[in-house]
Amino acid sequence: MKNAIFTLVFVLFGLAACSPMINTHGNMLSKSSLAEIQPMVSTRTDVETKWGPPTTVPAFDPNTWYYAGETTSQKGIFEPEVTARQVVKVLFGPDDVVTEVTVMDPKLAQNIDPVDRKTPTAGKEFTAFQQFVGNIGKFNPNSAKEK
Repeated sequence: MKNAIFTLVFVLFGLAACSPMINTHGNMLSKSSLAEIQPMVSTRTDVETKWGPPTTVPAFDPNTWYYAGETTSQKGIFEPEVTARQVVKVLFGPDDVVTEVTVMDPKLAQNIDPVDRKTPTAGKEFTAFQQFVGNIGKFNPNSAKEK
């Protein structure tokens, strides 16, 4: 009887491990929430109230907001796979009224390769051993009392 219970519990945990873990990062807007914002009707306040703050705002164009999000699925110990991506671009006119809401095509996305260069800095680079030896006696509480 104990073996049967143990086997049943083991099988249930095994099946639970096979179910995917789904995570959403960013702001994935549903079709109904996208329909709540109407160009030439909704304002900047309406957008922020209904969708929250934007994911990003371009540095030189505060009248453009982007809402980005993605959904990933991970099974067990395997790498997560992206199941859905969404980028929504909102343009505002000078009077803070929405002029355009565009759902960007995820196929237009491009991977960006990071640059391997390092910014040069002044000074020396010390190893961990050099830093350790250089700090011996530097923070000794008894040396302050003797002075």
